[in-house]
Amino acid sequence: MLGSLLFLLNKLNEMSRLFLGRWMPDVISGQNTLLIIIGQVALIIGFVAYFRLYAQRVGRFGKNALRLFCGGGILLAVGHVSFMPVIAFEALFIFVIIGLGVMLIGLIPFGIANLRQPVLGRWQWLPLATGLMGFIGFFLFSGEEITAVFLLFRTLFALGLFGLGLTLWLEKPVQPEVVRWKKKLSAGEER
Repeated sequence: MLGSLLFLLNKLNEMSRLFLGRWMPDVISGQNTLLIIIGQVALIIGFVAYFRLYAQRVGRFGKNALRLFCGGGILLAVGHVSFMPVIAFEALFIFVIIGLGVMLIGLIPFGIANLRQPVLGRWQWLPLATGLMGFIGFFLFSGEEITAVFLLFRTLFALGLFGLGLTLWLEKPVQPEVVRWKKKLSAGEER
């Protein structure tokens, strides 16, 4: 959720300029090295946690979609270090493009699979909606110049990622069948 929130705040200055007609300083720029590192590490931890929890609940198709979503998200986060002037290795930016594409290629099928057989504890529609917002924003409306339509879909995508993190945080832990069986056995022995 923290990484998604920072992702949202990253374009707050552009949103203010385009939606409100007011200029404001950039909240997160390439000069904020520590903030960028915190955001990318938070995203990586979130994607790993997301995969670890939900991979237990899906079949092969869902697991492959999750691998693409989470692996692409991690690659995207690693690629974002190219924005830091300390590293200034612009070739890493290709990780951002590939990571985003792979992430969306995984998120949309995971969203479809989740609608067919619910995996998330709540907001079953959120993975598909988030994936579609990201695809529309980044592949249909992005370009050299930042437009209001692009920012709208980018913001919805960032809010969707935040919602996916919130969903993960609110999930009840799933007990493996062996643990449930042992608990039933112990409860029976006490009687």
